[in-house]
Amino acid sequence: MDQLLVDVTDMEGVAPGDTATLIGRDGDAVLTAEEAAQAAGTITNELLSRLGPRLERVVLP
Repeated sequence: MDQLLVDVTDMEGVAPGDTATLIGRDGDAVLTAEEAAQAAGTITNELLSRLGPRLERVVLP
């Protein structure tokens, strides 16, 4: 199944329906695939290969 759970219990200002940027740029904040993989204790290739083809990709200029 294409699901992901993110625990935002201790994050202020987060509400249902908010956009979550998992990899990329959101305003002034940037999270690269390399940084996300390191935080998850894995390598970039493993992280990216697990993002299945049915996931919606939104690419902004």
